[in-house]
Amino acid sequence: MNKSKSLLIVTIIALIAALGAAWYFLWYIPRTPIYTFQIIRQGIDERNPDKVMQHIDVTALVNNIVTREGNTYVDPTTPWGKAAIGATKVFGPALLEDVIRKYVEDPDSFKSPPLEGTETTNASASSESTQSTFSMIDRLQRGELFKQHTVEVKNITSIEDNGVATVTVTLQNNRLHMTEDVRILLKYLGNGKWAIYDIPDIETLYRITRK
Repeated sequence: MNKSKSLLIVTIIALIAALGAAWYFLWYIPRTPIYTFQIIRQGIDERNPDKVMQHIDVTALVNNIVTREGNTYVDPTTPWGKAAIGATKVFGPALLEDVIRKYVEDPDSFKSPPLEGTETTNASASSESTQSTFSMIDRLQRGELFKQHTVEVKNITSIEDNGVATVTVTLQNNRLHMTEDVRILLKYLGNGKWAIYDIPDIETLYRITRK
């Protein structure tokens, strides 16, 4: 399940960065599901992990994604597969929260070390030939994923029903000429507060934000 954990962590961080960067969140009033992403982004800008984590239910998020996607990586009918999925559900939430907190507190710590004989500050590091050596987190930090419009948020809609909101985000990868809808589910916690508890299209999110 290591691939599943890595995919989950990296894509969720990418999603937070993408949604928080969208200018049109400024047009949404507070206490609405979509405005939740602006609060998360503010928490990242302020290096305040508590503010971010108030709006992400890591336990529900991990359980929902692993339950749905687990058989992509292991055979859930085998003893080992069952154990792997069970362990991920038990330890995954704490791992995800720890990684998100560390990312919020110190995003630079997620950068990959430069390749031997190269410097990330060198102009050649931005070239097409070396860009593929950087991870998604590197590209977030370097401004190559969203600021340079490799991936853009093109549209966002929200439907609310009985305390559950389905936010559909349309992402466009201009490098890959790909456009995809990604659904994010939020639940109402009361007092105008919403929390992310599932991303049904996690694989789509990974595909649209990959290199």
